[in-house]
This record gives sequence, C-alpha cells and structure tokens, in this order.
Amino acid sequence: MAASLQALACAMLLLAVSPLACTASKTLLQDRCESYAGGDRSSYDYCVWTLRRDNKSATADELGLAVIAARMARATAKATGVKIAWLRANETVPVRRDCLAACAREYAAAVRRLGHAASATLAGKLQHAQTLLAEATGAPTLCDAAFAAARQDTPLTDAYLGLDDQIELAIAILPAPRPSLPART
Repeated sequence: MAASLQALACAMLLLAVSPLACTASKTLLQDRCESYAGGDRSSYDYCVWTLRRDNKSATADELGLAVIAARMARATAKATGVKIAWLRANETVPVRRDCLAACAREYAAAVRRLGHAASATLAGKLQHAQTLLAEATGAPTLCDAAFAAARQDTPLTDAYLGLDDQIELAIAILPAPRPSLPART
C-alpha cells in the first residue's frame, strides 16, 4: 500500500515538476550530469549518453567518471588525428598540406594532454588534470584558424565536431581539487 501511495505521489509530482524528481536514488552519473547540465535537459541527455557509452560508468566513482570523459575526448582527438594524417597524405595543394600539418600538431598535442589528464586524475592530481584538460581545449578552433589564415576551407568540419564539448564535460565532471593542508612546522 505504501509503495502504491509513493508511486501515485511520484506520478503527480512528475506532472508538476520534472521527470528527474521521482528517482528513488540517483546514481553518481546522474548526479554529476545534473550538475554539468545546470537544468538544461539536452545537456543532461548528452552527458548521460556520452558517459554511458562506457560500461564502467555505471559503477565508477567521481574520479572514474572524469577519467572516462577524458579518455573519450582523447579517442575523439585521436580519431581526428588519423583523419588528418589521411587527408594530409592525399593532399596535393602545398598550402592545404601545411594547414593539415598545423592541425596534426594541435591534435597530437590534444591527444597527449588528454592522456596525461586521465593519468593525473587517476593519481589524484586534480589541479594538474584540470590544467591539462583546459590546455587541450581549442584544437578545432586552432585548426580552423590555420585554414582561415591561408584563406582555405577546412575539410574537417564533420571530423572534429564535439571534441571541445567532450573536454568541457570532462572538466565539469572532474571533482574540484581539494586545498592542500599547510605544512607543519
């Protein structure tokens, strides 16, 4: 009887408030995604969809979720790097090849930084991880800038969509660094 009353109350609340209000117990993933989304349903859905692509996310702790997000961003950057290498090998226009070389450097740096960010997170070096994630942001913009400076159209528009969004998610999911205690004298 109590369960049916709770279900009825939950259904009434659903109609009045939000679909997330009646979950008996939120998972850490849901909680972190709600925090990331700040009330925006599409951002929440993106966060949940992105993190749930890794089966380990269901049982991951805060650090584990941040590592998953950083690794997913790294995989996106790496895949884009592979596409850039292919385009560069087949490009016949020298100025476009130079632009692709600039993009290759940016994406290689992003792959390294994102890998180091995941490792730093695992080691509990959250401030360092945060710095690395922030430094990895912007590879698509810098790549576009190389093409714009050469007055060329970028061939990568569909290849790197979402990298900065994935990095932003990793930054948001990363637990805040804890202040260090003063040294004892």
